[in-house]
Amino acid sequence: MSPLLIPEESKIHEMRPLIVLGMHRSGTSLATRLLTDAGMHMGSWLSRDAEAVHFQRLNRRILGSVGARWGEVDSLVQAVRSKEFVEQQARAVQQALVRRWRFYDRNPVIVNFFGRQLWQQVCRDDSLAWGWKDPRTAITLPIWIQVFPHARWLHVLRNGIDVTISVHRRSLKQQRKLRNRVFPIDYSPRTLAFAYSFRLWETYVSSILEHKNQIPPDQYLEMRYEDLLATPERELRRVTDFAGHSVGKDVLAAACQRIDRSRLDNSAFAADYRELIPALSASPLLMQLGYNHNQTWE
Repeated sequence: MSPLLIPEESKIHEMRPLIVLGMHRSGTSLATRLLTDAGMHMGSWLSRDAEAVHFQRLNRRILGSVGARWGEVDSLVQAVRSKEFVEQQARAVQQALVRRWRFYDRNPVIVNFFGRQLWQQVCRDDSLAWGWKDPRTAITLPIWIQVFPHARWLHVLRNGIDVTISVHRRSLKQQRKLRNRVFPIDYSPRTLAFAYSFRLWETYVSSILEHKNQIPPDQYLEMRYEDLLATPERELRRVTDFAGHSVGKDVLAAACQRIDRSRLDNSAFAADYRELIPALSASPLLMQLGYNHNQTWE
């Protein structure tokens, strides 16, 4: 086996990953799985929701530095408006990526993300198409822009009320697990309030929209979850072209076989929230994004 090429912070700074942005339950997991099926490396260790655990851990550390977590992000929203905080956290992340996470780990974090063999390929040739997703990046975005200034950013948007229904239903399931003394990871009891979950969606999306002006226009792409379900091959092709990843037509078609177009109709799940939806449907952000209250819930 050839000797491991040790990563340097300067190497990290020059990398060009495709980083998937979006609120939890917005379709980022589906997009990540499709990209994996299309031949992109999206991480050697993925969570159940296709989150790259190595980067997820770094995001958790950033949130934890100000007492935040995925469902309670206000303190971090304020913190990233400080240039000093962003620069401090970016330096910490860059250093963490080229170090071992724990004393008994054999390799630095970035090497473990790729695996030794792929890492050697990255060091020899930077043409490997790769990326990662963790929804927390919507809030930590200014930090990662400094860590990966050449990154390409894919923002997956979904109707905020559909997102809220999905977040709320998941929280109810997690609450039932707690009653059975099963402790789910990342349970956030505040998301049991439907209106709070909607405001959380607004916060995540607004954070991306607020900070995307720090990204060169040719490095930022928006894709709607609804469009991905309706015309998957067209949308996936648009993303792979954006990422500079050449994919054959047959590979693209095979990847899109995992699409369940029935998910476009959310009326069955929405029925339980019919009385709560009207209070949220006039949200300026919903209207700004072109979603109307009759779209999927009636």
